[in-house]
Amino acid sequence: MKSRLHISLSILMLFAVSAAAQEKKLTGDEIVAKHLEAVGGKELLSKFKTRIAVGIVKKENDPESQFAIMSEAPNRLSVFYNFITYDLRVVYDGSDAGIRPLPPRQLSKFTDKYQEMAASGLMFNSMSLYNLLAGDALANLKFEAKGMKKVGGRQAYVVQVKPGKGTTMKLYFDAEDFMWVRTDYGRATLDKPARAFTNEALGNPQSNDELTVDFYIETSDFRDVDGVKLPFKFVQVLTKPYLRQSDVGTITGTIREYQHNVKIDAKMFEQ
Repeated sequence: MKSRLHISLSILMLFAVSAAAQEKKLTGDEIVAKHLEAVGGKELLSKFKTRIAVGIVKKENDPESQFAIMSEAPNRLSVFYNFITYDLRVVYDGSDAGIRPLPPRQLSKFTDKYQEMAASGLMFNSMSLYNLLAGDALANLKFEAKGMKKVGGRQAYVVQVKPGKGTTMKLYFDAEDFMWVRTDYGRATLDKPARAFTNEALGNPQSNDELTVDFYIETSDFRDVDGVKLPFKFVQVLTKPYLRQSDVGTITGTIREYQHNVKIDAKMFEQ
């Protein structure tokens, strides 16, 4: 009896291992397709023409500040952080990306990375309607599965993609529910990193050390909004001069509300 039980348990374990192995062999296209299905389906997503996400963001030891992420299909994005000592804006108008206030020239590699992220169609993961995974550009993208990695303590599929603009990026999808939990936007290196900036001059970079920054955004706390799953928390890498207490760190945001198909003033997408 014990022998038969042992054999049965071994067979069950073999089936479990086999099923897990098959799941891990999903192609990049299959992973993205499962993600779109899990969040509500591409047909429903296509019915949203505008989206506004509003909430609070925390930076370093500053008090909480207001933020808004405004997006318009197919390819416009406007981000506004109302920090205590200055306002930070990132805009993509459909053809060009900009950031204000503009960092000093010595930080141009960071500026280029922020603008590249805004133009990529992958900034803010599924929070933005300027989202290559849900748009018409999906058929022109090549997705390559790159194994698995833990994000927030949970296993996630890694999918590599190279948009029309910018460098190759990596997307991470939760292995259980296929939510889009992280995007790696690549890295930027400064030969001479800058000191913290001043309100007037935005800094005077002086140093002899090299600084390499890996840019990413993580999203979590997914909830149902108008039939689709959207994240209510995010973590974003931010650098000097927008950080004062360190060269590189993260800010955390909590969405209070999403609004769909409301009119967004065209000025919000102006550089």
